[in-house]
Amino acid sequence: MSRPAITIRRPGLVPALTSLLPTAVFLLVDGWLGLVPAMIAASVLTVVLIVLRRIAGRRIGILLPLTLSYVVVKAVAGVLTQSHAVYFGAGVALSALIALAVGATAFTRMPVASYLIPLVTPYRRLGPDHPVYRRVAAHVTIVWALVELGIAGWEGWHLTVASASEFVIMRAIGPWLAMGVLIFFLIFYIRFRLDRHEWALARAQTSEQRALDPSRSDQRPGSDSGSTQRTARTVPGTPLVADGLRHRATGMARSPSNAAS
Repeated sequence: MSRPAITIRRPGLVPALTSLLPTAVFLLVDGWLGLVPAMIAASVLTVVLIVLRRIAGRRIGILLPLTLSYVVVKAVAGVLTQSHAVYFGAGVALSALIALAVGATAFTRMPVASYLIPLVTPYRRLGPDHPVYRRVAAHVTIVWALVELGIAGWEGWHLTVASASEFVIMRAIGPWLAMGVLIFFLIFYIRFRLDRHEWALARAQTSEQRALDPSRSDQRPGSDSGSTQRTARTVPGTPLVADGLRHRATGMARSPSNAAS
């Protein structure tokens, strides 16, 4: 069975909490020194976290310079314009572009959700080569992309009517809650659609093994173990009994001659 070539691991709790540090720093500095220092402080902390994350063991590839360039360009544009709409608008636009790119993979042979389903429930017999698995992965990919586009649209509207601190707080809470509810229903949908096919494949594999090896299905566990153990206990004792009878017969044959002498 073919599996996705890319391995995605479950994110840990510490990296998830660490990713919230720039948001916390922005809120603190914005309330203390103002918008421009807050953008600079959050951007510098973001760069430091990205570099430390790569040094800690993750591969340094093309994503590192691209991510650093994005953070620096966003910070420079926000500082020069002194506009939180420009600073955060870049992130909103990037989220929309990512949602479109992810949604486009639903029409390919390997939707993005094919790499994520094993994180929810690793199926042993189902994989991306199964048509139902691929169809479910496409559905999950499309739904996620549409919800992400909706969140990006809401963030773009909220960015024009809210202050910087209000936008940051709502962006940190609202999308997380929406994605949490979405992931819950997507997990239910995945299990509902794929579990029965996994069970059917397991039953078919068991029936095939029994057909190829009928003795395995007819053999009852422990049926011959008792007789084997009894044979193992009696066979070693047989030479001892024979030796005892031989010595007794020899003694009876010698006794008349001893008495005659």
